[in-house]
Amino acid sequence: MISKLVLAVAVIVLMLAPLGQSETEFFKAFENSYELMGSELATKPPAEIAEISNFVYVKDVATFTFTEGKMYLLREVEGRPTTAIFLGTGHATIDIPSHTERQSLWYAAGDSTVDETFETVMINFSDDFDLRLREQFTFEQTHLPWGDFRKSQQGEFFFKPVVMHEYDNYFQLLRSLYERAEDGYFWIDFNRYTFTFDPNRPEEVIVGYEHEGGDQVCTNGAVMQRREKGVYDDLRMSDIQYPTTILSREGNLTMTGLDGQVIEAADIEVNIQIDVDSLKFMNLYLHHNLKLDSLYCDGVPVDYWRRRTFAFLGVILPEYRYKGDTITLRLFYHGKDYNPALPFVENPKPSPHKLTFDIPKGYTYLMPDMVAEESENGKREKFTVAPSQPYRKWQFHQYAGGFETIPVVSEVGMTLNFLKSQHQSKGRQNCFIPDEYYRTTVTGAFDFLCSKLGPPVGTFSMTIYPEFGKTMPGLMGVSQVECYQDGTGGLPMDAAWMAAFQWFGSLMRPQTDREYWLSDAVPDYLSLMNVSSAVSPSVFFGELLRRRNEVYTLVENDEDWPLAAGRRVPALNRRMKGSWVIHMLRYMMYDLETHNEAKFYQFLNELKIRANMGQYTNESLMKLAEKHYGAPLDWFWAHWIYGRNIPEYKVEYTMEKRADGHYLTANVTTKKVESSFKMPVVIRVEDTEGNSTYHREMIEGLSDTFEIGPLQTEPKEMIFNEFASVLSKDDVDKK
Repeated sequence: MISKLVLAVAVIVLMLAPLGQSETEFFKAFENSYELMGSELATKPPAEIAEISNFVYVKDVATFTFTEGKMYLLREVEGRPTTAIFLGTGHATIDIPSHTERQSLWYAAGDSTVDETFETVMINFSDDFDLRLREQFTFEQTHLPWGDFRKSQQGEFFFKPVVMHEYDNYFQLLRSLYERAEDGYFWIDFNRYTFTFDPNRPEEVIVGYEHEGGDQVCTNGAVMQRREKGVYDDLRMSDIQYPTTILSREGNLTMTGLDGQVIEAADIEVNIQIDVDSLKFMNLYLHHNLKLDSLYCDGVPVDYWRRRTFAFLGVILPEYRYKGDTITLRLFYHGKDYNPALPFVENPKPSPHKLTFDIPKGYTYLMPDMVAEESENGKREKFTVAPSQPYRKWQFHQYAGGFETIPVVSEVGMTLNFLKSQHQSKGRQNCFIPDEYYRTTVTGAFDFLCSKLGPPVGTFSMTIYPEFGKTMPGLMGVSQVECYQDGTGGLPMDAAWMAAFQWFGSLMRPQTDREYWLSDAVPDYLSLMNVSSAVSPSVFFGELLRRRNEVYTLVENDEDWPLAAGRRVPALNRRMKGSWVIHMLRYMMYDLETHNEAKFYQFLNELKIRANMGQYTNESLMKLAEKHYGAPLDWFWAHWIYGRNIPEYKVEYTMEKRADGHYLTANVTTKKVESSFKMPVVIRVEDTEGNSTYHREMIEGLSDTFEIGPLQTEPKEMIFNEFASVLSKDDVDKK
């Protein structure tokens, strides 16, 4: 089994052979050090060894106690080791001070803290770990024996950069090494856990866990900022200082290929602001299918490090730059099957774009704000794109076969240009949606959203293309070849989901990725609302309950995750659970007496403006919801955005007649949530004459009682959780 793993790692290393510009002596040394980090320990490399006991090492929120055993130090760079292997007995404790991240770690590891004994530990470091060891113990020269390598190799496997890593661990360790300090890079593998302290990430502390045995990477359970920053309150988790901000992106893209989708040559300038005290090593991202040919900083060629199939790009600036400085990176690259087409950084702040496209003549390209198309010769054309709105990631859609345009004026007076592709008109494949139904349904979905949200920001006409692609302002991709199962929302749901991205899509400005759930949740819920209007309320609730069952499954498998964990939460999970959050807010704002929903739509309209016209956080979203709800909502956010699991209600109720009327008394037991949990539940009471009255009861804690009355007519039954007002499991018994 060991030999198979070593072989697999070797294959991965070969596939991910690094790419760099070896222009300087510094870079040549860096390259050698990088290769050393990946050297195979099975070759009995030189090492130092010491018998150690009762050695305690504290790294931010983690404490590692090496009770007794032998410690190897090896892989020296700049005269200091970068790797350590411990074999013996020890103990690790990690206290997660953030409520959100305790909940997040629970998903990954099944516990909210770490309290583990260990026997084998693998460490990669560029901090003072070795110096602290040498203060207490004497090391002797030796070689790492094969038997001890076999005990330690699993940690090596997790540390080696692989495709699923967002960062290149070797690059991150080495950049810290060249600025070697007490708070430098530290990574440790013990049992199924990993702990990372990386001073060059926006959030420096990561607790990972091998969620499923045999995973190539550990799941990042808890991610947070270093202890001294004190950013642990749920509402402050979005207070992240990113190292860089993109100020603008502009340049030229030459397109080619049979489908016109290949970037033959890209010449892109990215203006970047430095937001940390000093910076020499910089992280940049470029889709892994785009091959970088060369890179310049302010007109000077610079060294960079990139592994094949990695989006991560490590840039080594010629000299240190400081907070407030701006630099211009110029990238030359090419490739195909990419998404997106331009470089980006960790910071999600959007930036202006100005691009010139050189394209094959006759090819159709779809993107917002295309202007000044001109023919350069008989075979090529050029056009420029300068959107009035900033984007974080720029995307576009093309189709080489050409389109026929069918304009349809919607009820709100907007023109929807339906593009009918030639290859689809030649024959109607299985599941082809007839033109009349397709155009009517898409127009109806768009009109429904306009009636609730007003016209999209800055958009005066729409283009609808009938195949899958990226939806952007002014562009909607709604498939005309789609198979729908009975009982689903069908095309009305799909069309409204894509249309909703005109209001809640690529122009949204989350402050961090902890707000990403909103861009999945709101379009999904708006698509359900359109189904209720265009098809029937029963299908709406059927789809909503289907999403509830998806969340049930996650909870039952102990795989629910706080939405505020950001992109760590799988997109489908964000969509399903996030849609329910919007639904619950809707019925918390719902007027039970008049059945008026004005508050909810006012909330959505202000949210549309807030999300598209300025950066927003989970906290600002909460304050906006509180404004329309009319009371604090910290209890709601604590569970549904920053917490996990769903409540299980056990309800037993009785009915009795008293002197002044009829009364209904209910006892509610709540499970699977914290004792501080509370939630308003809509109750419908139906009387013996078939009439209903609606009530809203705040159910608090793990046990609660409420009474409804006096009622003037005799009640027949109580419907607990009417309108599915709470995402919950309900067991209701009449006594």
